[in-house]
Formats: sequence, C-alpha cells, structure tokens
Amino acid sequence: MLRAGLFAVFAAVLVLSTGVDGQDKKEEPKKQDTKSDTPTKAKGVLPKNWSKLGLTDVQVQEVYKIQNKYNKQIADLDAKIKELKAARDKEEKAVLTPEQKKRLEEILLGKDK
Repeated sequence: MLRAGLFAVFAAVLVLSTGVDGQDKKEEPKKQDTKSDTPTKAKGVLPKNWSKLGLTDVQVQEVYKIQNKYNKQIADLDAKIKELKAARDKEEKAVLTPEQKKRLEEILLGKDK
C-alpha cells in the first residue's frame, strides 16, 4: 500500500515537472496600431430599460456622446454644491455658543442620554 502511494506521488511529480520544461514559449502577438481608421466608440451606460428598446448602434453611440457632454458639467456642479453646503454648515455653526457646539457634538456622537 505504501509503495503504491509513493509510486503515485513519484508519477505525479514526474508528469508535472516534464510538463513545465517541455512547453514551448509562445511569442506574444504584437499589438495592433491604435491609430486605425475605425472611429473610437464612446462609452457609457444606457438609462434604465433603454436596452429593451432595440436601439441601433448609432443611437447607443449618440446617447453615450450626450452623456459624456453633460457628465463633466454635472460633476462640476456637484462639487460646487458640496462646497456650498460646507460653507453653509460652517456659517450655521458660527451662530452657536461654545456650550451649544459642545452639546451638538455630544448629540452627534450619541452621548446624548
């Protein structure tokens, strides 16, 4: 029984070791020139359920281009909104007395009991 186990391990090692050494190294295919004549496809995500409408590739690309056109502006406005909210919060807290600020911190930390 012990011999059969050792023979199986030896055979497995032999098979695995010869498989690694015997493999030919394949050359990686050369990358194609990215400056081809085909236009670059726009990327995006269709609005919910629009994939069920049977849009053509041209329509999908138009939707993606529209999204790309507005996404930068929307991101800039979101950043501006965040900035304005932070300024508002700072000014609101400036109205509070030091005791009120301390009490607010306690409330926000859940130490209000």
